[in-house]
Amino acid sequence: MDARLHDDRDAFLAHAGPLYRRDPVLHTIELTALGAGIPAQSLMVTVHDGHTAVGAALQTPPYPLLVTGLAGAATECAAELLAETHPDLHGIRGVRDVATRFAAAWQSATGRVGHVDLAERLYRLGTLAPPAGVRGACRLGTGDDHALLVDWVEGFFVETFNEPRDDAAGARFLARAADVGDRFVLWTLGDEPVSMAMLRAPASGVSRIGPVYTPTAARGQGFGSAVTAAAARLAHRSGTGEVVLFADSANPVSNGIYRRIGFEAVTDCVRIDFAGA
Repeated sequence: MDARLHDDRDAFLAHAGPLYRRDPVLHTIELTALGAGIPAQSLMVTVHDGHTAVGAALQTPPYPLLVTGLAGAATECAAELLAETHPDLHGIRGVRDVATRFAAAWQSATGRVGHVDLAERLYRLGTLAPPAGVRGACRLGTGDDHALLVDWVEGFFVETFNEPRDDAAGARFLARAADVGDRFVLWTLGDEPVSMAMLRAPASGVSRIGPVYTPTAARGQGFGSAVTAAAARLAHRSGTGEVVLFADSANPVSNGIYRRIGFEAVTDCVRIDFAGA
């Protein structure tokens, strides 16, 4: 078994694409990244058993390395190669058992201990059950909402991932979203937006919702549930059969909201940070 780094995006796609498409729900982040176009300076790794690709990992800066596409001994194989070539790797994200196995191999190879900085649950939509009696209505975000969406996107990243606020990064996030066909759904009360949900462009028949954000002052009134359900309806009306999202495992409110409107748990995932070790 051997691990290989790729400079050629097409070569990586040829090996990793079929692996990811075997389970497009589980690999929703990877497939979304592939659909948007892998940016320059991305880290692309495949693991092979003879002539057969048996694992893949992908990092698109500035995000963690996505390791869900690894399994079994391929996990250690990839970790050992990256310990040699990219010892400054700052973190990983993936299904819990794969990520923890990679982190153990990383510690063995580099001496750096990772710590879990976020535990998440991946949900898949079953039968949609929109909340009843929530005041307001939904509409799509437009260019006139740019400043608001930058503010709320950055609010989400600061609150969820403990990232420093960076409005310039938020503006780049919105620009890239527009380029690849992502949409923002807003829940409004009167003419005032009170909550948002981003609906990602479909990848291999799966659309992912997120970020979902409601400012603190507007919480507890059902707006987050309503805007998430509206985004799911938009995905279905657009012809996408599968809708997924991630929720912070430590947040019982958001997990309860998603289950009540029809989302069903698929698996638990973690983000593991090496940068602070």
